[in-house]
Amino acid sequence: MNKKKKWLILGIVEAAAVLLIIGYCVLCHNVENETIWGNTTINGVAMKGLTLEEADQAVREQFETEYQDAAVTVALGDQEYSIPVYDVLTMDPSEEIQEAYKVGHGAWFARGAEWIRSQMGLAGAGDLEALPTVSYPEKLDEAIAASGIQSYNSVSESTYEVSGNNLIIHKGNKGEVADVEQLKTAILDALEAGDYTETIQCPTAESQTAAMDFQAVAAAVAKAPVNATLDPANNYAVVPAVSGLALDTAQAQAAYDSAPEGTDVTVPLTETPAEISTEDLQANLFKDVLGSYQSTAGGNGGREHNIALAVSMCNGTVVMPGEIFSYNGIIGNTTEERGFEMANAYSNGAVVQEPGGGVCQVSSTLFSALLYTDIEIVQRRYHSMIVTYVPYGMDATVSWDQPDFRFQNNHKYPIRVDMSFEGGVLSVQVVGTKESDQTVECRVEQTGTLDFVTYRDYYDASGNLVNSEYITTSKYKPVS
Repeated sequence: MNKKKKWLILGIVEAAAVLLIIGYCVLCHNVENETIWGNTTINGVAMKGLTLEEADQAVREQFETEYQDAAVTVALGDQEYSIPVYDVLTMDPSEEIQEAYKVGHGAWFARGAEWIRSQMGLAGAGDLEALPTVSYPEKLDEAIAASGIQSYNSVSESTYEVSGNNLIIHKGNKGEVADVEQLKTAILDALEAGDYTETIQCPTAESQTAAMDFQAVAAAVAKAPVNATLDPANNYAVVPAVSGLALDTAQAQAAYDSAPEGTDVTVPLTETPAEISTEDLQANLFKDVLGSYQSTAGGNGGREHNIALAVSMCNGTVVMPGEIFSYNGIIGNTTEERGFEMANAYSNGAVVQEPGGGVCQVSSTLFSALLYTDIEIVQRRYHSMIVTYVPYGMDATVSWDQPDFRFQNNHKYPIRVDMSFEGGVLSVQVVGTKESDQTVECRVEQTGTLDFVTYRDYYDASGNLVNSEYITTSKYKPVS
């Protein structure tokens, strides 16, 4: 090759090199832009062709999608609890995005080569991972509370039951509850390490059994003694007495404190016998005549018929302790449809004929018998005019439905009203059980022409007057 040709070739090469250099420089200048070039992924999201802002948004959206339901599993006892953690976390992918952005955005002279390599799929930061960061640890408290783990308590509390005359205490065992502060630390450590799959064993704290309130136990198990009585619904059959039960709280506390956990403690209950035992009731029931009185009937056959009918209704009536006897409640409305006949009766200060005339003699004779007892008179009204079958101040008028005659059994034993009507004589006995050695006499004092005050006088066993009790006042009108 001659020298001239050699220089020509060299010139061409040099020119080509210059053109290449110029072209490369133009490429380096022209390819500068704000997008990511390389084949890079962050958390699986392709970054190529995205601006920094678009990349940041894409990674955050992927975080929201992937972690919206993120939760850690915590085991405690034989249960597992899911604790959501999304609200605790945030995503900041700026460091990883900057790493992806470096390709083609470094030295000016290297951009062209990096662009060429990127076009060939040879440039990029590869697969990057941006981990969530714990930014709101305080929200973990809410998540833990919502999980229900704080309600876990393996304590076996003490219980009790009554068996016969004994209190049986089943002493409990201490247990475990979740140690929330340590659990929170364990969860945060796992999140910082990016561990969302491993089950966390919940740290625990010891939980003691609740102290037994033996005052409350004593109140719950206490039973007052119940006297033997009669059952009106079962033909007045005897209902046996029931002893009362009480707990010695100091004895129970001492026995409980000395017993090991998980054992049974037996504490005998103090028994209090009833004031009236079954034997006492059976031996003393209706054995005494507490008060009695007789009156003589007068008038026509209708009056005697009505007296006999009222006597049949009242005879044998049992009045339980505390119960109120109502004469009208037993006799009811004295109508002809119910078997009562026309007879003389008082009405508005006059003698009239009406069904049931004469039944006031039964209520008056009963009142008179009761005046010789200490039984409480609840309601009594005197007649508008005087009657002849009982002394003044000892009568008790009735009419449907008022006025009524009522008394209350203020004794501990039942009482019974016994009545009979034979040969025109009405006899009333109030039988029961004498509860003291006192005797009662009836006394009526006249305070005006037709005004009277009725008393009871109480005498001891030696015949000494120990009390006088006002019973009622009667103010009659003259018979017209």
